[in-house]
Amino acid sequence: MKKERPDKYKHTILGGWLDKAEGVIFSNWKTGPFIDCGTIVFGQDFGSIDPTTLVKTSIDKTNRKIYVELCYYKSDLTPTQIVELNKKFCEKNLIVADHAEKLTIAEMKSKGLIVVDCIKGSGSVNDGIRLLKDYEMIITEDSIDLIKELNNYCWLEKKSETPIDMYNHAIDALRYAVSYQLAVPNKGKYNLSIR
Repeated sequence: MKKERPDKYKHTILGGWLDKAEGVIFSNWKTGPFIDCGTIVFGQDFGSIDPTTLVKTSIDKTNRKIYVELCYYKSDLTPTQIVELNKKFCEKNLIVADHAEKLTIAEMKSKGLIVVDCIKGSGSVNDGIRLLKDYEMIITEDSIDLIKELNNYCWLEKKSETPIDMYNHAIDALRYAVSYQLAVPNKGKYNLSIR
């Protein structure tokens, strides 16, 4: 279906509309290969009923491109399973994680993973959205769940500045990784050039 009927593939398999939905937040993305621009940073959002997500990013600041690959998007993971998956994907790269899961983060750190808290607080969601919209995002074709989110993540109301609280698990992880790198580089805690 992908080759014979690409529009049908995009709509049915990737969960998108043939045209962008009214109010969709991100239209500044396309699919393409992941390129390592010298620094790789991962973003992590935790869920129990909602999925736990891990997103790999690399930013080309000169050409204003963010390369993104969804590593996993899974529900009902235990802290041990999260650690094992993260070790598989992250190696010694930085993970910027939602700080709500203190025990899981402590387990990750105890197993040698490098983890820092994401930027959160009043206005951080919209600030992160603005940062993401200021770059072109290149999403790997196999990042199906992230593509579904990008095709469905909308503003709550037509002229609202409040996004719906749905279709945002991988997007939140992406926002954490990118905000950490662009809003407050290094935050005085981690040298992004160390790999």
